[in-house]
Amino acid sequence: MRYLSLFSGVEAATVAWKSLGWKAVAFAEFEDFPKAVLAHHYPNVPDLGDVTKITEEQIIALGPFDVLVGGSPCQDLSVAGKRAGMKHDDGSTTRSGLFDEQVRLFEIARKHNGCRYLIWENVPGAFSSNGGDDFAYVLGSMVGRSVHTPSDGW
Repeated sequence: MRYLSLFSGVEAATVAWKSLGWKAVAFAEFEDFPKAVLAHHYPNVPDLGDVTKITEEQIIALGPFDVLVGGSPCQDLSVAGKRAGMKHDDGSTTRSGLFDEQVRLFEIARKHNGCRYLIWENVPGAFSSNGGDDFAYVLGSMVGRSVHTPSDGW
């Protein structure tokens, strides 16, 4: 399996999948320290940088891959954070709302690269943020339809 890792950090997915023989086609990391760690450990894997600036052309250039994996920033979903959720009151995107970029890039990869799987990982607080509606939004975005929050929660 070949995969694109977004919000890569120091790259847990690659460590986890190495023994399976899976190969990263690219990473996307924004912060300086994790970027340096990635460059040191994976010098032959390109880092596409800020997910908001990745273009369709960059995704197409990666060639075929199977999986797009990522965990958008958790600060706005975590019970340890301010619980801002995916969107601010004015509708603008929070850091956790960068999940939308993951979906955007998956749609491009599905169309042009044959990508079949989208994996999103995050904190347990994602199930209860905004009364569970944030997770319903994530799930609905991934399956392409509206999903309602269960009355008894996730």
